[in-house]
Amino acid sequence: MDLLNRGIQRDLLKQLSEKYPHDADVQRGFAEYEKRQVQYNLFYLHEHGLVDIKAHKLLDGSFPIMSAKITAKGIDFITDDGGLGSILNVLTVRLHEDTLKSIIIGKVEASQADPSVKASVIAKIKGLPADALGKLAEQALDAGLGSIPDLTSWLKEIIPF
Repeated sequence: MDLLNRGIQRDLLKQLSEKYPHDADVQRGFAEYEKRQVQYNLFYLHEHGLVDIKAHKLLDGSFPIMSAKITAKGIDFITDDGGLGSILNVLTVRLHEDTLKSIIIGKVEASQADPSVKASVIAKIKGLPADALGKLAEQALDAGLGSIPDLTSWLKEIIPF
């Protein structure tokens, strides 16, 4: 019997969410599962921040869980839309204006364009306000990603899976 069980974990989270914001009595609840499985999976969920537990160390060295309560992270995990966590945990990437200009100007300088054209384009880039530079960067990113023939394969090479 595998103690770590995704089905049991999901069911424990679902049952705890139905009792939220109150604790569930672990000693009396979850009778449909073996006590050892419940304890094992609740400790695992606790280590991932999905549930809070109250456990007491006994003289025999065991650590039975007395009660458990689902956390906001646990509720977000079991909701279909990711809950508030998916809304609140938006990652904002900020590139300083000078950094963007430097990257773009470097690419212009490395291009095969006529030197007078390069100088004109570089002067325009240096004079761009921040909002226009942001739009340019967004369009450059879109064009760059669009020019990769097999984006998925490229991403699999870059991002460790």
